[in-house]
Amino acid sequence: MEPRKLKLELIFFYSPLQDFQVLVESRRPLLESLEERFRLSIIPYNKISTDHFADPEKIYIPFIASGGCEEIFQSYAFSLPLPLIFLYDHMHNSLPAALELATYFSEGKLNVPMIFSENELKPETMEVFYRMQLTVRTLKKSYIALIGGPSPWLLSNYVDFEALTRMFGMHFQKIGIESLVDNFKQHTKLSRENATLFQKILKQATQLTNCTREDVYDSVRMYQALDDLMVYNSCNALTVKCFDLIKECNVTACTALALFNQSGIPAACEGDIPSLLSMMFAAGLTGNPVFMANPIDFDRDKNTIDVAHCSIPFSMADNYSFNSHFESGISVGVEGNVKPGEAYTLVKWIGKKLERFFVAQGVTVDSEHTDYKCRTQMKLRLEKPLDDFHLNGMGNHVLVVKGMHQKAFTDWNQYMIYRR
Repeated sequence: MEPRKLKLELIFFYSPLQDFQVLVESRRPLLESLEERFRLSIIPYNKISTDHFADPEKIYIPFIASGGCEEIFQSYAFSLPLPLIFLYDHMHNSLPAALELATYFSEGKLNVPMIFSENELKPETMEVFYRMQLTVRTLKKSYIALIGGPSPWLLSNYVDFEALTRMFGMHFQKIGIESLVDNFKQHTKLSRENATLFQKILKQATQLTNCTREDVYDSVRMYQALDDLMVYNSCNALTVKCFDLIKECNVTACTALALFNQSGIPAACEGDIPSLLSMMFAAGLTGNPVFMANPIDFDRDKNTIDVAHCSIPFSMADNYSFNSHFESGISVGVEGNVKPGEAYTLVKWIGKKLERFFVAQGVTVDSEHTDYKCRTQMKLRLEKPLDDFHLNGMGNHVLVVKGMHQKAFTDWNQYMIYRR
């Protein structure tokens, strides 16, 4: 079976002194070459409208087809999908115009290549760029529920909400933890859909340790209460001050967060906002679920890091069981097992404008399970020095994604530098 071809649309920008059809004909070899790799379409700049860029499966790239289009491009730039890159070629002063535009719009900050030749538009490169444009669109539609605020031990949790809204278009809504507690206590029965979900995850679990069927049932009730609150407030991502739920409801949010992240709704525990935003970026850029974990041990000689938490998305584990929540010893945590030899990427953005960044690729290695750590435990051997993580001040959580994604995350970080 042939691999799918990405949909690529070139928006021709050119001087008013040029004729669009003449420019198209002069680029026939370029267009035919691109058609071999992509499902290609073209459109002149003066035929686009504000609602033109609606296809979520399409990559949109301005083609700087001639010199003298710089001022015209400037008037259209803010309606174009971000991030911006430019296609150029060797004809009609295309490259000088592309260089001028790249310099103007980057203001010297953007380090990823902003201009590409036809030979550089490779499917694997454009796959990353497609995920970046898709993530930008997704973030603009993001309404983030901050339920209960941050846990008191997260001293580096604070972000500049106004700056993040300006950078990404996302919106934040603060919701009191009492709203979630009341919702959980008022609805003691699962809906038919969630009752089916409960039976499914219970059946797939290999065992129950230090917890009961009733505990798992209540943990799905917490998922239902959170989901209802999200729907009521029209939110599609969340953080929750989950340790307050232990005191008020005698139930953890671990299963709920695992279910949300598995279904593509970013959800972070402990009210950790930088970790949630990192999850949103990582999920958008990879299309994979994300595991929020504590770094719990380093071995500098072997360059390994141990991470653990109780809320791994079920689909990230080869198999899983239910155990009691580690810190409290009550309710339910997810105890997932992962195979050695699997590739993963660790990533984190932190800071008021998420200006600090860490990424490292690694491979899982055998590790000894212990009862003195959170229930899902992973050991990874990294490709880069461990000191990069703690010396850069990345806080007490890190995000784990299956696969090798260092380049995609690094490119996204350079885009964020531009947006700041």
